Amino acid sequence: MSAVAYARSKRVENLHLTRERDRRRGRELATFLLAGLPVACALACALFVCAALHVETVRIGYARETRLKLFSRLDEENRRLRAELALASAPARVVEVAANKGLRPPRPGQIQYVEEPAGTEAAR
Repeated sequence: MSAVAYARSKRVENLHLTRERDRRRGRELATFLLAGLPVACALACALFVCAALHVETVRIGYARETRLKLFSRLDEENRRLRAELALASAPARVVEVAANKGLRPPRPGQIQYVEEPAGTEAAR
């Protein structure tokens, strides 16, 4: 025999061969899947809830930080406006602005007081 005879390959046709199903193994697999399915669903739901809580916590943290920055900015503006009001309403400043506009204190007799009629107090 020559070496060529061993090198030839024979075509194998196994199209008609089938394996018999193992029904016991199939039942075991079905039981395992049905028993594990509720556990897997519960685990997936728990992970989803944890992820949702984490996302909500992060969102609330960002909103809180934004509000703190706004509060700080408004507080600083409030302080600045109060200082500006105190400076503008100081008696010395009011006298100075009035003098620049040509205003003088009222002369005696220039101020007239208006009295309410006696009947209007009872009507209130």
